[in-house]
Amino acid sequence: MFFANQFGKYRAIVISVAMFIFLDTGVLGLNFYISSQIAADAVNVNLAGRQRMLSQKSVKALLEYRYERQQGQSGRAAYEEMAGAIQLFDRTLLAFKAGGETLDTTGQPIYLPAVETPKAISAVDQSLTIWEPIRTDFNALNKGGGDMEQLLNRLVSSAESHNLTLLKLMNDLTNDLEAVAKEKSETLRLIQASAITLAILNFFLILFHFIGQLRQSDSIAETARKETTEILQTVREGLLLLDNNLIIGTQHSESVRAIFGDQEFAGMSFRSLLHNLVVGRDMSTTEEYIKLLLNEKVKENLIGSLNPLTDVEVSLPAENGGYSVKHLSFRFNRTIEDGHISHILVTVMDVTETIALRKALDEAQQSNGLQLDALKNLVHLDTRTLADFLRETDIALHEINDTLKDEAADPQGYNAKLQNCFRIMHRIKGDAGALQLPQVVQEAHQFEEQLQSLQKMSGLQGSDFLPLTLALDAFLRLISDLQEVSDILKQVQPASSAPASSVSEPEATPAMPLPLAPQLALLDREPITQLAERIAEEQSKEVNVIFDTDDDLALPDQQRSLVQSSVIQLVRNAVVHGIELPEIRVLADKSPVGRILVRVRQQEDGLRISVRDDGHGLDLDAIREQAHSNGLYDQAELESFSRTRLMGLIFHPGFSTADNVDEHAGRGVGMDLVRSNVNKLKGRIRIGTQAKHHCEISFLIPVAASMPSEEVDVMNTQSDAEARV
Repeated sequence: MFFANQFGKYRAIVISVAMFIFLDTGVLGLNFYISSQIAADAVNVNLAGRQRMLSQKSVKALLEYRYERQQGQSGRAAYEEMAGAIQLFDRTLLAFKAGGETLDTTGQPIYLPAVETPKAISAVDQSLTIWEPIRTDFNALNKGGGDMEQLLNRLVSSAESHNLTLLKLMNDLTNDLEAVAKEKSETLRLIQASAITLAILNFFLILFHFIGQLRQSDSIAETARKETTEILQTVREGLLLLDNNLIIGTQHSESVRAIFGDQEFAGMSFRSLLHNLVVGRDMSTTEEYIKLLLNEKVKENLIGSLNPLTDVEVSLPAENGGYSVKHLSFRFNRTIEDGHISHILVTVMDVTETIALRKALDEAQQSNGLQLDALKNLVHLDTRTLADFLRETDIALHEINDTLKDEAADPQGYNAKLQNCFRIMHRIKGDAGALQLPQVVQEAHQFEEQLQSLQKMSGLQGSDFLPLTLALDAFLRLISDLQEVSDILKQVQPASSAPASSVSEPEATPAMPLPLAPQLALLDREPITQLAERIAEEQSKEVNVIFDTDDDLALPDQQRSLVQSSVIQLVRNAVVHGIELPEIRVLADKSPVGRILVRVRQQEDGLRISVRDDGHGLDLDAIREQAHSNGLYDQAELESFSRTRLMGLIFHPGFSTADNVDEHAGRGVGMDLVRSNVNKLKGRIRIGTQAKHHCEISFLIPVAASMPSEEVDVMNTQSDAEARV
């Protein structure tokens, strides 16, 4: 019924268009047919014109041949020219007579139809009558024998006497063929002119028939457009329509530009609009949600809670050239037309002010609780240790900020930025874990989660790093809050930062030199021990950390910090990957309590720091399998690796044999951080392991700072293996 009504409404225009299509198709068919005939006639005209040239060329070559013969020359070139001209003339003339194959002007075979007009037939017949004796004499001359001179003279005489007659006949043939082609061209022009005239008449028929309806429709449409424009310019929400392919329609509210910036939205993909605002997983979830809305079998009110974009924090270009952070809320509703879903109406609301008020209220309510929790977590720390950690963390976070600002030229550059941020953040997390600062550990762990999400993305761009800047800003605010708490502790614990021996020191006078500041120990043992015990408790293990160090050994603050960070990572790695569960250790005739030995020794070539555990050692099969799973090497390459090279893979960025990702393992950053620290110290790493007995990782800080930052030296034995990386 609907189709019948619509057809009745537009019957006249449908008929007019059908007539136009029919007329156009007929004209195109005639054009093609006549044009092909004209093209064939043009070839015939060219070949007829060539016949005139060939008749003259054959006579000229014949005369040259006789002259050269009279002069005692062979005349071979002239003879060949004459033979070619006579043969081509004869072949083409016969084709004009009865139809047949000849050569075109390029030397390619071509079929030539027989001429049809009386004038052309008469010209060809007369030409054949004249040409027959000439062709007979030439064939006899070509075969040889008899009186060649007499035959040649007769051929020359015959050609000279009939030359002008042949030329006139070929001219008549050419003129007749040109007249036929011209007649067909006139016919083609007449058809085209008639078609254009009919098309114009048809156009005016449509124009005058519908001009009244169009004016009325335009008036109604203009009124509706003005009303729609007023609505779209007035509403504060961003309104736009999506089709089944998630393409934005031509109409949208003015607020869309205020929210997303001044750009052309019509015809844009919804994915493109959200490309820099929503990360890949959320975008995929959004698309799946919209597909559910487009499914007529799914009830709209049952999936409203699945909307993944109810509150999205985004960074949008600001008018001053920078970026502004906004909170947007998206709502999706079906639009129904004739009982079917035609579009999805997207409503975008800027809820930045609402979120800011809510956040301010939450911060006001939690401020006291946060500082109280921070005081509880910080009160056990020495104020100098805490101050050093907060200062170094602030520097490290700004280093991450500088890394994020640097532009990368390709995806490899973006991956290098991510890996550098991973190392810095993992060091912060390790140091915070050793100092028992759960708030910092949690913030660092969440930042690593975002870094890992970016690592999994393909085709990284600079805009993908924008969420990291927001997380980094929150992290810096946390460190700032902790610094305020640290200042409070300094006021209530003024003596904690001074060494105990300073109490008995006499007061310095102008005549006395000031006492030197005490040299800090190479390793801060307590945080390392507490971290190991906490990790062991979380993993249902037991561990005892033993230190074998010389307290007189010391390093500058910067090198000491790198050593402390590296030992923390090695001890963490020993507890997570090396030490077995108590019941497994008992079955292996070991003490249920795992033993980790941290040793520092002064050697001739430098300072060696080692971390040795009595666990199950490195699992080379697991390392090989994980390297293959990560796509680092194929199976054949890995089978050819030595034990030393396999062990060295644990330092590869992102490499980990852990089954799950948690605070302590799974990202493959800890050992990469150790290698990076040792490189900064211009040191060398050594690995020693024995299956089911122990694993020892040590590094040497050379005496000379000018030593190479990396060196490879391999030693293998049956029971043990050491690798220097």
